[in-house]
Amino acid sequence: MESAILFVIAISLAFGVGCMGSKRKIGFGLAFVISLFNVFVGLIAVLCSKKLKDVESKTMED
Repeated sequence: MESAILFVIAISLAFGVGCMGSKRKIGFGLAFVISLFNVFVGLIAVLCSKKLKDVESKTMED
């Protein structure tokens, strides 16, 4: 029973990090998969990724 609760918590945290990643270059899918292995590494990857607005503006300047 305890492992099921921990599994639900891990999936919920990974989903939250994935939602944060959807607004960044890393995307939802990659952020979610990384967070499944380790939430803290996924969070760091998302926070280091550039925001989509910044990426789009740089491509239009080039």
